[in-house]
Amino acid sequence: MNYDFLQALEAIARNKGLDEEILYEALEAGLRAAARRRFGDQAAIDAQVDLEENRVVVWLTKTVVEEVEAPINEISIEEARFLAGDEVVLGDELDIEIDLDDFGRSAAQTAKQVVMQRIREAERDAVYEEFKQREGTLINGIVQGESSGGIVVELGSTDGIMPYSERIVTERYRKGERIRAFLLEVRKTSRSPQIILSRRHPALVAELFAEEIPEVADGTVEIVNIARDAGFRSKVAVRSTDPNVDAVGTCVGLRGYRIQSIVRQLDQERVDLVLWSADLKVFTKHAFNPVEVLGVEYDEYSDRLVVIVAEDKLSIAIGKRGRNIKLASKLVGMRIDVRSPEQFEQERSSRIAQEEHDEAMAELLDIPGVGEQTAEELYRAGYDTLESIIAATAEELTQVPGIGPKTAEKLRTAAEELLKELDENEDLDDDDQDEDGDDSAGTAEADEEPEEDADED
Repeated sequence: MNYDFLQALEAIARNKGLDEEILYEALEAGLRAAARRRFGDQAAIDAQVDLEENRVVVWLTKTVVEEVEAPINEISIEEARFLAGDEVVLGDELDIEIDLDDFGRSAAQTAKQVVMQRIREAERDAVYEEFKQREGTLINGIVQGESSGGIVVELGSTDGIMPYSERIVTERYRKGERIRAFLLEVRKTSRSPQIILSRRHPALVAELFAEEIPEVADGTVEIVNIARDAGFRSKVAVRSTDPNVDAVGTCVGLRGYRIQSIVRQLDQERVDLVLWSADLKVFTKHAFNPVEVLGVEYDEYSDRLVVIVAEDKLSIAIGKRGRNIKLASKLVGMRIDVRSPEQFEQERSSRIAQEEHDEAMAELLDIPGVGEQTAEELYRAGYDTLESIIAATAEELTQVPGIGPKTAEKLRTAAEELLKELDENEDLDDDDQDEDGDDSAGTAEADEEPEEDADED
């Protein structure tokens, strides 16, 4: 273990990009393992790289005793004083250096294995830390081919994998071809770190914007959201933090240079720039540019936005295979349906009619003895309120399917009683309100009475 050997370790550290201290620790661990193989697991052994003298020291620690019972851990007082001087006393611990030539072939092999194992572990840790720091950024590589897990990409010191689920279906990856991908995740494994790459992730688009557009990189223009159908189309919502900067125009660049540079790196994927707005309806209109949106309505019953466009613009607003409307929905964060003005009015009229039907049915079902079928027949016949039933004659009510003369009379009577009950409840509510008012007046009068009494006195 001389100077040349330590120099060789330093060269290995430089070539593999490892800290020299890691290799020294690996060497010390290997020598400790070799010594234990030679002297047994019970031996108190340690090792250290002495850089001042450019050598490696391995020693046994023994306790000074009167009579030796465990030679591997104990040394007699006589032998200890012979080795270290007369100052040694019983109970002292003495470090005895081991000649490395005494290790033997088997122990040396053990040391080598431990050192190599530690180096491999250090390499894996170094690779993991290197790429972990780059997680969430763009990375360059060279396509090596395909495996069962996906596309293998050489990244310099190691290989990454782009799962088939993370590739763009319209792209072809040829061996030796340079590729830019998004470093999605770095996973620790029992072997080399697993580096997961992606060409589909929306963050790939965001990273390209930051690279190509300085205003995005410095935060003057912010990317609020991205909706992406990788390989076909992306919608990017942007806003400016500076009122003097046009967010969309800045991203487009002079003669479209900036956005075209991004499109080329996405293999001609279409990128729509959308001006973000805090007003949801305005933002939704922008999401459909350049299609002219005639109106945006919120349908609270189905929790959706209805975008109204001209009849001849419906197919464009929806997009091929519904791609445009799906991306707009994802960008806005709500379900969106596209309708022509005629379709919208028809749906609204239908909804109003349904609401009227539901209200009438609820009122009819409150009449004692009236079930859903009878209520439905009454509604169809035009008897949709209590008043209309009371105003009808029994003979007229018998024209409703399922209602005979006796049932008609009972129905009219029940409707009258229910209406009377409802009116009485309304009167009681009005009286309660009046009483609240009278209490206030009474209080005021009571306050005034003492003053009147005083005048009389």
